Order: sequence, then C-alpha cells, then structure tokens
Amino acid sequence: MEAVIGWGGEMERSLLIEMTRDKYVEGASNEPSIISTRGDLKNAVASFVRNMNARPDCELPFYLATLGVSLLTANDALGWRTLIEGLR
Repeated sequence: MEAVIGWGGEMERSLLIEMTRDKYVEGASNEPSIISTRGDLKNAVASFVRNMNARPDCELPFYLATLGVSLLTANDALGWRTLIEGLR
C-alpha cells in the first residue's frame, strides 16, 4: 500500500486511481479555491500542485507549471482561479 499526500492528508494511491480523473481534478481544485479566498495564495498553489501531482494522469504540464509560477510571483489570485477552473 502506497500513501500519498492530497486534500489535506494522506490517501492510499489506489483510492486516487479508482476515482475518475474529472472527479479527482474537481476535488483537487476545491481546496485551493477555498484557501485563496482567505488570502493565502502561496499555500493554495502549493496545495493544488501537490494534489495534482499525486496522480500521474493529473500532473501539470511544464507550460502550466511555468504559468502558475508567473501568476504566483505576480500575486495574481484571479489568474490562479482561472487556471484551476480551466483544468476542470
């Protein structure tokens, strides 16, 4: 049994794979949206990237990770929300 970190705690990897990709992305997108509305963009981004990278078919492509870093550097919460929504 292999555990991974995701959605605020550890989950067994097999549970992540059994869930449909769309359902997983939706769940992974909800937590950072909530965190960013509290003004903690850095932790919201870290949470989202960690959750997406926990599942091989959801890993962010390089160009989206690069865009995400630019949005984080600019402290652009709206841009990050748009990026997250676009992945759903």
